[in-house]
Amino acid sequence: MKGITIASVLLATVLLTGCNQQHNHQIHGTLTHVGIATDFDLNNTPAVSIILSKDTEHYLTISLNQHSLQTLLAGQNTQNFNQKNKNIDANLTWDGLYIIDKARASGIVLDLAHVNNTTHSAKIHYTATLVSAKKESNKTIELSDSFTLPADDWKVIQELSSKKTK
Repeated sequence: MKGITIASVLLATVLLTGCNQQHNHQIHGTLTHVGIATDFDLNNTPAVSIILSKDTEHYLTISLNQHSLQTLLAGQNTQNFNQKNKNIDANLTWDGLYIIDKARASGIVLDLAHVNNTTHSAKIHYTATLVSAKKESNKTIELSDSFTLPADDWKVIQELSSKKTK
């Protein structure tokens, strides 16, 4: 997990625009795909983290293990609401840490929107509601957008999804 944190910080180079001072935040603008991190397990299964960002201090990390990747690549959405699916997770660093929480309404849904066979890239759509990691806070952030995985990252994800596990 230490590798993910280091990779997230190193890979994050851009994120979100506009935050109001109310308890709920809506993020506007497109997050840019900046990279992936591998070589770790999520729920005892090989996994990948996809890092999306708009600047060095604000980034979204979406982590999926092999099982969730297989579901996504089969054309089905993969989702986690209130930490019920341990095969996918998400967190957002933006004026604090935002997570998927067991007790408070939160979650993420990913859909494979399009695979471009010419450029060997893939477009993935995500919708997330994340809550402040501070239990005493009622702040939430809602995100809904798409990002494109370039050929090199898409290849890594495809290989990981078909990799034989021990």
